[in-house]
Amino acid sequence: MKVGAAVSPYQHFGFCGCDLPDEPGAQHLIFYEEDLEIAKSIGLDVFRTGVEWALIEPAEGRYDKEAIRLFRQYLADVKSKGFEMWVTLHHFTNPRWVWRRGGWESREVASRFVSYVELVARELGDLIDVAVIFNEPNMYTFLAYIKGDLPPHGFLSIKHMRRAQAVIDEAIAAARDVLKSYGLKATFAHSYSKFESRSPVFKPAVYYLNRQNSKYLEMFREMDYAGVNFYVVGRYDDFALRFVLRPEALLEVKTPRPLAVTEFGVASRNEEFRYRYLCAMANVFKKAKPVVAIWWSLLHGYEWGLGYQPFFALIDVRGTKRLVTPLARRFREILLSPHPCDLGEVEMGLEWRWEPPG
Repeated sequence: MKVGAAVSPYQHFGFCGCDLPDEPGAQHLIFYEEDLEIAKSIGLDVFRTGVEWALIEPAEGRYDKEAIRLFRQYLADVKSKGFEMWVTLHHFTNPRWVWRRGGWESREVASRFVSYVELVARELGDLIDVAVIFNEPNMYTFLAYIKGDLPPHGFLSIKHMRRAQAVIDEAIAAARDVLKSYGLKATFAHSYSKFESRSPVFKPAVYYLNRQNSKYLEMFREMDYAGVNFYVVGRYDDFALRFVLRPEALLEVKTPRPLAVTEFGVASRNEEFRYRYLCAMANVFKKAKPVVAIWWSLLHGYEWGLGYQPFFALIDVRGTKRLVTPLARRFREILLSPHPCDLGEVEMGLEWRWEPPG
């Protein structure tokens, strides 16, 4: 198993002309040389990062040569450090012009996305080990059409969510074919949460949510890996949805292709708790045998709908200063060495309240 950490386009910069709030974030593209040195020093093998569609295609049908050059230099520098590169092509943000076309309910948008994927494969494909086509399509459509945290800022728009899901699923399949035509390995990252309830009232909701898991797991059949973002188990009881950490739940995930844990982590500044969590996940990984285990996230950054409150990072960011956490210094040792710890099942507490990652 290879170990790594992730950064995302909205940790790279806050000035992308997309539907992201204009915030500087961790400014990873400015300080990435320092970030990479830290990543190497803590023993990471895998670097999951991304390219930004809004920078590469700022106007419909017009590709920015300078942005392509920027990402080529960035990916080449990361690759030169010896990292295995897992590169995300869509991580929640879109060019602003996408909404003039009807957003992800539009097959024209899907077609433009696939053209952008082909451009990335042609111009940057030699620097990519695995292309992660789309990050969490299930969470993206939920945040955009049900919760309203992402454009188009819908609320309980189930009909629109389903339309967008269908178009995104088709775009992922088409993008996979394009990437394979260029000899690239491909997957996408599915946000997997098992849902449970002892109450018959919530059985329909639980059935629907778990059926969504089954649909996306089946989609991996045509991918090189089954990319799973794994965090929590959701439980409907007493007319409330509670989230619990239960690392052993990962062993219940049955995938048709080799498992890649494209994200895992916990939001907490309690270093002792973070250690216990990572130790328990290490035990589970020994049984699940994923090809990679990628921590969310390398850098402290912006989380959709939550700002900078949740802390997942191995490296804290204060302004432009990088602060290596105690967990980061032991990260590789904990994951690759035998540890007899068991987290069991822990409900979210106020001290280290969990919030859904972006």
